Amino acid sequence: MTRVFFAWELGAGFGHLAPIRALARELKERGCELTFAARTLGDSLRLLAPYGRLYQAPVRLKDGRNPVRTQVSFASLLHNTGLDDPEEYAGRIAAWRHLMQDSKAQLVFADHSPAAIVAARTLDLPVCHTGTGFTVPPVLTPFPSFQPQMKIEDKVLLHNEAEVLKELNMSLDLLKLKPLGSVQEIFKGQLPGIFSYPELDHYEVKRPEPFLGLPNIAEGASPPWPQGGSGPKIFAYLRPMKNLKPILEGLKACKAQVVLRVTDIVPKKIAAFVRPGMTITERQIDFRKAAAECDAFFNYSPHNTVAEFLLAGKPGVLVPDLHERILTGRRATALGACLAPQADNSADVAAALNRIVEDPAPRKAAVAFAAHWHKLDRGTIIPRLAQAALKLV
Repeated sequence: MTRVFFAWELGAGFGHLAPIRALARELKERGCELTFAARTLGDSLRLLAPYGRLYQAPVRLKDGRNPVRTQVSFASLLHNTGLDDPEEYAGRIAAWRHLMQDSKAQLVFADHSPAAIVAARTLDLPVCHTGTGFTVPPVLTPFPSFQPQMKIEDKVLLHNEAEVLKELNMSLDLLKLKPLGSVQEIFKGQLPGIFSYPELDHYEVKRPEPFLGLPNIAEGASPPWPQGGSGPKIFAYLRPMKNLKPILEGLKACKAQVVLRVTDIVPKKIAAFVRPGMTITERQIDFRKAAAECDAFFNYSPHNTVAEFLLAGKPGVLVPDLHERILTGRRATALGACLAPQADNSADVAAALNRIVEDPAPRKAAVAFAAHWHKLDRGTIIPRLAQAALKLV
């Protein structure tokens, strides 16, 4: 029996939990003993605890001491997520080490968990590093910029990495552990599991790591389309975010039938934006079913959801709320399959929603993306990765 440890340290939402659960199911069927250390415990209790022991992941509970205002590469992300405070980061590395040791882990699966990966390295544990192209950065020197519009020189990126490496090695020194020679060493020698496609990679560079594609991770109910309606169907997915009011006004003003799936928004608080031909639901919706049934989609540009709808050949309208999602939106719009209106302008949002179901060009681009990847058997992605990872033990 192989003892497998799952780490989830940064980020939030089903986009992290769904792949972890899919891997957990596969490994449990293969007879593995599983332990989870998850960033958030509410959904994790429901989705992960049935497969093994669940613990709170060692995470930062306060704001950083000296964050950089504009993150320019993965080195900046490492600084802002803990390395600006080497002593606190040392405590987190130590906590990850203890969790791995106490569970007698033989293999680590890490989803957006750099401190956990450092801990696993210090214990000589094999690591399978899973996630999107953003959370599994290209192991290149320097790390590529994820501010492509700023044209940042390599010497600036290398300087940033040198400063972050000093911080990391200060943390390791406090634990009397061997220093690293570069920040890239955090990720070297691992099995990467990038659940994405080259066209949607957040980094606009040729990377050495392979793309596995998006696994079959969609689960939930069928979308509750408005009864008796006619015309094109748009499946929308929103959460609390800046410019939510004009975005909802744009949805209300568009001509299509709409199902709006909301997360962390109480439907009655946005009831004023409901109109005939529009329904709002808090239920978990099977996005693969929604993608098959709709004519277009609308959301805040979460990578996995965008990929799911594009794989069904459906175009979309995106209003990203975080930099990672801005990068996803940049790639999807570069494909020609998505539109990105001004989210603070309800008329612009409504115009984009009307255009996405009337203009054949975005649909043609989405269909081309789907046709390019239709031969990839998504049902084999998780089993193949699990098998490859177990061979590391």
